[in-house]
Amino acid sequence: MEKETMEFKRIVFLLLSVLAIQACQKKVECVTKLKFDKRLWLSNQQKDCYRDREKMLYDLLDNHKIKGLKYSEIEKLLGNVEIESTSHSKYVKYSITSEKDLTIDQRYSKELIIFLDRDSIAQSFMVANHDKNDE
Repeated sequence: MEKETMEFKRIVFLLLSVLAIQACQKKVECVTKLKFDKRLWLSNQQKDCYRDREKMLYDLLDNHKIKGLKYSEIEKLLGNVEIESTSHSKYVKYSITSEKDLTIDQRYSKELIIFLDRDSIAQSFMVANHDKNDE
């Protein structure tokens, strides 16, 4: 019975992940692409200014292996992470871009989310868009 419950939870989690990915792909943008440059990616983090990260994101995802990387390798490649975990999953997040409105509230943001297994190895990733106007 416990095995069936775990399998059910796993299936629900996967279905919710797929739905989240579909919902997050709602906003389509035209972005000038840049080759991934670790130095530039990390300097963006220090300045809290992510405009170049969005330009490098496509090259990072297309041409650099993320799936299978250990947590320490992810951190070495992309810098300090924001770690999140729930009872069902553990993941790390990287800010890609954000826009503020006139009240300094965050209006739009994009994040790279990397899902880790129990051994802190990247199993999958997704790009999530958060638009306050869609809420």
